[in-house]
Amino acid sequence: MSLPSLFSRLRQSRRTSLTVFGIALAALVITAAWFISARSALAEAYARLGERNQALAEAQVREQEAQLRVDYARSSRELLATAQANGLQPEAWGERLINLRQSQMSREDAAAVLGAVTRGSERMFGAEAFELSVTQQEEGLFDAPVVSERAAAPLQLTLRGAILFRTGASDAAPLPAGVAP
Repeated sequence: MSLPSLFSRLRQSRRTSLTVFGIALAALVITAAWFISARSALAEAYARLGERNQALAEAQVREQEAQLRVDYARSSRELLATAQANGLQPEAWGERLINLRQSQMSREDAAAVLGAVTRGSERMFGAEAFELSVTQQEEGLFDAPVVSERAAAPLQLTLRGAILFRTGASDAAPLPAGVAP
């Protein structure tokens, strides 16, 4: 083998190797650029998916709230129809608030106050707070005090709530005593 043919083959082999290396390097650069682009597109897709999932969760919450409002409206209409069927038209009733805080009064006065808030066909009382207690340990709440040389100690009454009373005639029959409004 001659030296010039060997150099010629080496040069061709080197050119071929460099060409193959150049093509491989270009393919690697293109693949790397595509990979980086695809990775950023994937990150954007995950971000959009997260936003969509959050929007979906918010929409589901709003749907539940709307369904609750519909249920409340439906039960309100049913309650209003029942109330009107039992003679509880709002225009036929008045309301007064009662607020007695730890008021001391005689047993007779306490009985009169409690009798005034007793439910009847013409009035209803909704208590928020009710407490009746004795002021002397020796006396019982349900036992009448023995008449002695001293008068009975007063009772302590806390009563807070609203009393509803009829202000006009209603189309329905009067409220039965055992029917809850």
